[in-house]
Amino acid sequence: MLIPYIFAVAVLAMVTPVVTLPDVVAFEANRGDEVTEQQQTAATKQYEQLQARMDQAMNEYLAPLREAKTAEERDAIELDPAKDPRELFLSPMLKFAKDHPGTDACLLALGEVIRMSSGDEGKSWMTDEAVDVLLVDFIEHDGLQDLVRFAHYNRPSTAIFRLLRGIVDDAPGRDVRAASMYSLSKLLGKDKKTRAESRDLLDRIEKEFANVTFIRETTYGQKVQGDIFELEHLQIGDVAPEIIGKSLDDNLMQLSAFRGKVVLLDFWGDW
Repeated sequence: MLIPYIFAVAVLAMVTPVVTLPDVVAFEANRGDEVTEQQQTAATKQYEQLQARMDQAMNEYLAPLREAKTAEERDAIELDPAKDPRELFLSPMLKFAKDHPGTDACLLALGEVIRMSSGDEGKSWMTDEAVDVLLVDFIEHDGLQDLVRFAHYNRPSTAIFRLLRGIVDDAPGRDVRAASMYSLSKLLGKDKKTRAESRDLLDRIEKEFANVTFIRETTYGQKVQGDIFELEHLQIGDVAPEIIGKSLDDNLMQLSAFRGKVVLLDFWGDW
């Protein structure tokens, strides 16, 4: 559902000097108006063009790392901050979202805004704006699940927590609520002070959303098993779980046999 105006207003209690705030354009839409197919198509096309330019900028930004011949050369490289796509495209992406309210492309753009601004205190007002719109205009949108499915890879912030808690409380869809609850539990699990709440959420997911698909064939019921094990057994200070396998010379190896010794474990996979 669209609302007439959503404003992000920053009020600074200062007498002098006068501070000029960033140029903020309101998200505008008429209540009851529905986005037309023509508007959807036009917005999608423009978003794809903007995304292509951002991808090209990212390739140019990372070019020095790709061209480095050795690990030492890569370690010595300092990327040019003036070419950082987050600096070049964050404001244009937010403006695009404001210019195309209610469209599927707007939702994608808001996701990019959150990804690029999350964790940057100087840009937190952008994250807040994006969250405000998502919780009002897109709370019933099917695409919201894709936006929050991996939200736990963002840096924890007040705005991210507000988004995830808002979806858990207010979204009508089980799929998006499960995705938000899972990401919220993962973020809370990173802090010892909120780890108990993280565990409570994992238990709730197991009871209420076990049959909801996380990705491909994996359900949230299957997914949280590993997360619960991690919270209970893989925290700093815990005794490492037993590992039994074979060494390179095909002899039986048991991790507990090395207790009291300094052990380097090298985990790798091939798929």
